[in-house]
Order: sequence, then structure tokens, then C-alpha cells
Amino acid sequence: MKEIYSNVNIVGGGLIGVATAISLCKLGYDVTILEKNPTYQFGNNAFDKRTVAISEGTKLFLNKINVWNELSKYAEPIHRIQIIDRASTNKLIFDNKRRNSNLGYIVKNKKLLDVLYRKLLSERKIKILNNTLISRIQIYDQKIYLETNKHKILSDLNIAADGKNSQIRDILKTNFYKKNYNKKAIVVNFSHSRNHKNTAYEFFYKDGPLAILPMKSENNKNFSSIVWTNSNEYSDSLNKLSDEKLRIILNDKIDKYIGNVLKIYNKQLFPLSAHLNVKFHDKKTIYLGDSAHSFHPIAGQGWNLGMKDVENLYNICSDYKRLGIEIGNDIFCKKYHNNTFYRAYNLYQITDKLDNFFQQNNYISSLTRSVGINIIQKNSIIKNAISDFAMGFN
Repeated sequence: MKEIYSNVNIVGGGLIGVATAISLCKLGYDVTILEKNPTYQFGNNAFDKRTVAISEGTKLFLNKINVWNELSKYAEPIHRIQIIDRASTNKLIFDNKRRNSNLGYIVKNKKLLDVLYRKLLSERKIKILNNTLISRIQIYDQKIYLETNKHKILSDLNIAADGKNSQIRDILKTNFYKKNYNKKAIVVNFSHSRNHKNTAYEFFYKDGPLAILPMKSENNKNFSSIVWTNSNEYSDSLNKLSDEKLRIILNDKIDKYIGNVLKIYNKQLFPLSAHLNVKFHDKKTIYLGDSAHSFHPIAGQGWNLGMKDVENLYNICSDYKRLGIEIGNDIFCKKYHNNTFYRAYNLYQITDKLDNFFQQNNYISSLTRSVGINIIQKNSIIKNAISDFAMGFN
């Protein structure tokens, strides 16, 4: 069995894992990626059809690691966000005028991963090992040792970027808290009759939120993506409908905002749950992105927080590299935990409580939301703080 040494081993070749590898390679570290799936295929149409919302803060980091320049041509900017509670008159409107920048960007997951992999394959300090299954993890002589079905990998630091159902977390027995919302989100990509004018919408209904995300136009057609959360039963029924019947239901929700749905191109269904590891490090391993935390999609910030993990790790590694200190020791891992855990904990609490608050359908809750929305809409200080959060600046 072949033995491989690298400064950093990353388990998971998805969006977060690949972005991490690219960023650490920029600092001069040798990186190995272990991916359980076969070799990545560019243009694979079977891939996840969802979109990702990239905050302005994440964009700045992607620019720092020389990814944004190529990605920008696939990204549709968000100039305005409208948040609407039940009635169209009860709404909040955010824009980008104060900072003279965009509130965020919408990119297809597949396009983002294509760009990241092209960048990854151009880096000589990164090895990718596909079809890899991990059987054992040990600490040996101040190094972490992973045994797989094909290789033995020895590293200074191991990174778990292997998603919500992390195998690394199971092997290391890192404890975590999980909440199942007993709901599903249906994601639909479609063309529509009117220009979305770079506006994102989020409607709050008693059964869950419905978000409309503006996508890049193609062949002179307007495109958007809907993420609609509802009960398991209703979401399942929507997913089983013919495109024509689903189009009629969606038109009732969105017609006055972006016009009629012209054609549905794909739809997917995802169960909703959230989790939070009790700590973001364990045995010379640190957890990034969904392996560490996941949230209710109500704020659309889950992936951006994962990228904030990557940025925090990058900054710590940069400091250690400059000082000539080896990464991966207890102090290093605890510093990463301290810089990332509480931000994740706060977002976990915010998204969970917001979901509960907006689902309340009694008179007092409705009145409270209406008064609160009216106050926020008229208060620039509060609106700016929320806008900064959405843009990833706090």
C-alpha cells in the first residue's frame, strides 16, 4: 500500500474541500484531497441542480485566492432583496446603494465546482485521490495517519470537509446536536416572462419560506430558482406533479413579481435538518462547512459560513507560515475552533428562531411581525446591520 505525506489532508472534494485546498496551496502547503467518488467530470448534467448564494464577503475571499475572476462570468448579482411577510404590503427592502456593491451573487453549484476544479487541477502542490474509502485514523509521532483502501496518508493536519453525514465525525466519535425540521424544500429552476431586475425575494408563509433567486439569463431568456419549504407531504406532492401543474401553482405565487413561469428545467427535493458539532476540532482534525454545521435555509447563509471557516483557516495558516510554526497542534486547532464556533452557534440559533417566529400565525405574532418590519424598514441603522450580515461583513 502506497504511503503519501502532505502538510494537509482534506477529506471531501466538494465545494468547501476544493476551495480549502486552493487557498492553502496559495500559502505553499502540500495538500492531498481524499474523495469517495470517481474522478470529477466537467459538464456532468446529473450533478446537483441547486444554486448557491455567494455573499459579497465570500466574493472578496474568492478574489483573494484568484477564483472570482473566472467565476464572475457565471454569477448573477443581487442588487435588491425584498422580504415579504404574508401580504405584499408588509415588506422589507434592502439594496446596495450605501456600500456601492452588490448584496450577493447567485451561481449554479455545477458552474462553481467546474471553476474550482479547473483551478485545482492547475496547482501542482495538490494531489487528488478518488474512489477513496477511509478505514482507520490514528495519531502517530505528532502526525495524523489515515489508512484507506488504497493508500496510507501521513499529515500535519487533517480536515473534514465531507458534509453533513461526515464519515470522519463518525470515526472520531465527535459529538454533535441535530434537529430535524420534518420538512422538505423543493428547488425549481425555471424560465419566466419578466426580467427579475436582479432582485431576490423571500416570502414567509405559515408553512415555511419561499425564496426566488435571480439567475444568469441564457439565450435571451430570464431564469430564476425557487427554494420553497413546506411540509413533507405537500413538498412530496409538488415534486410528483407534472411540470404543467407545478407551473400553475408557482404562477400563483410569483406572477406579480417576475411574471409567468414559461418552462421548468429541473426540480429537486431536499429534507431539512440542522446540526452543530460540540467542537470544531478533534485529534489533529478540524471540521469545515457542513461537516461542522448546517442550518435552516431561511437566511441563505449556510455555504457562506462554510467559506468563512475556510477563510479563518487560511488566515491562521498564513500566520503560522509567516512565523515558521508547524500547523495542526492543539493550540492551532483550538484557535480555529475559537474563531469559528461561536459565529456558527449564533447563526444556528438565529435561523432556528426566525423559522419558528415566522411560522406563528396568531394575531399577536402577526401584529408583532408587522410592527417590527415597519420599524426596521424606517430605521437605517438596523437595516444597514442586517444588510451587512447578508453581505458577509459581520
